[in-house]
Amino acid sequence: MNPPRKQVKKSLLTKSVLVVLGASVLLTACGGSKGASTDSSGPTKIQMQTLNYATEFIDNTNVIWKEFEKRTNTKLDITWLSPSTSEEKINVMLASGDLPEVTFVESLVNPQLQKMIQQGVFWDLTPYIKDYPNLSAPNLEEMWTDSKVDGKNIVIPRYYPSYGGGAFPILRKDWMDKLGLQTPTNMDQFFDVLKAFKEKDPNGNGQADEIPYAANPDTLGFVYGVFNGVQGQWKLKDDKLVPVITEDASRDAVLWIKKAFEAGLFPKDFAIMKYSQTVDLIRGGNSGGTSQSMNHAWVTGSKIREVVPTADYMPITYLQNAGGDQYTPSGSPYYGVYLIPKKVPEAKVKKILEFFDYAYGKEGNELATYGIEGVHYNVENGRKIPTPQSATDHLGDGNMNNLIHLISDDMSIGAVGMPDDVYDRNVEIVNERKKIKTPNPSNELYSEAYNKYYPEISKKVSDMRTKVIIGKDTIENYDKLIEQLRNDPTLKQVADEMTEAYHKKMSSQ
Repeated sequence: MNPPRKQVKKSLLTKSVLVVLGASVLLTACGGSKGASTDSSGPTKIQMQTLNYATEFIDNTNVIWKEFEKRTNTKLDITWLSPSTSEEKINVMLASGDLPEVTFVESLVNPQLQKMIQQGVFWDLTPYIKDYPNLSAPNLEEMWTDSKVDGKNIVIPRYYPSYGGGAFPILRKDWMDKLGLQTPTNMDQFFDVLKAFKEKDPNGNGQADEIPYAANPDTLGFVYGVFNGVQGQWKLKDDKLVPVITEDASRDAVLWIKKAFEAGLFPKDFAIMKYSQTVDLIRGGNSGGTSQSMNHAWVTGSKIREVVPTADYMPITYLQNAGGDQYTPSGSPYYGVYLIPKKVPEAKVKKILEFFDYAYGKEGNELATYGIEGVHYNVENGRKIPTPQSATDHLGDGNMNNLIHLISDDMSIGAVGMPDDVYDRNVEIVNERKKIKTPNPSNELYSEAYNKYYPEISKKVSDMRTKVIIGKDTIENYDKLIEQLRNDPTLKQVADEMTEAYHKKMSSQ
């Protein structure tokens, strides 16, 4: 499985994009406090909440926060949620019904949220969106379509680029160049590159101390995707969704990972390593790669250069399976959603949408991410170069662009301070990735059976996989488990509900 998306987004650029989001949410939040006036002559108070990945949260004394309020005639009351506690706090909030005027939820696949939507707790925004030119811009159409619930726009999706995110191999190109290796395009080549990293002394110190790939079980989720030619946990076969965990291709993926582990291509503590530890290994300069989103070509790559100045950390474009399917990570064109409870008067709903319309426009969008030109950045060769004041005012460090992400591929492929050559190469890679359509038929599907039963089933399979890979169980016992699941009525119920949800979603779009 891939690391949580929230971890992948902790890059500096992502944080700055998140700052934009934060700004939008903040503005909306203050305007929504109880008893606030919605008189157009004065600022509208909006009460909001959203995730914030910054190490230090800003408040309403921050210059960007105040600039958003000034330009949108709002007073923002923003509650920042820390990623480490956000899931728990969101669930408690939904269960209590004590909702802010702009309520943030990370995923539509939340049982309590789904119940509340069906109960009519939130505004249906479908009739209003067309009146806001930035929100209804053509480049955001896919975002609005994919986030519909029963054919309605109940949520304001928080934009995120479809391509460039996701945990996928980034490799030390300087090591490949030294050993005369080409960028791998299939799993056999990928194995051979990592094997060469182990055996041919790419760091040149005369010792066999290289860690070919800084991985743990979660960072190798892409391997199952490559072998199955699909993203997510479900594959569409004969117009039905079937669980990837019971597919023969997943068995092949387990055997590939087992072979790589036994060849010493992963850390010895592979089975118990945390994601943060894999990042520490690659940053230390003695590992050949790991699984990260594309902006880590610089977010992590710059840290490697502090140890090895000549290091070149390069994302690969795709990996192909034996059937010829090219796999590259892509996702929904949004990450997280905002909802407006029915307790908010219609007049204020329109004010909130005005705020988001500004934040999704070019001026507001760039304000949240980059700040004010000449103060927080200067434009050089068409790129925005941050000034020292940018760090002082906590741009590029989460906060306001956590509220509204930058509407650009830069959100997932760029980073503050990224050199032109690294950036230009990332642009080329992401443009090639966009040519590849790896299906994800189960994306954002909701099923009560799935939420109730599938996590336990998936964990049982994941635990067995790890044991087989590190030699603490046998492939024969893995096969027995999979055969049991193929005949398990509970998993069949989950599959039937997921198939029904899939066809319902397709028919409503």
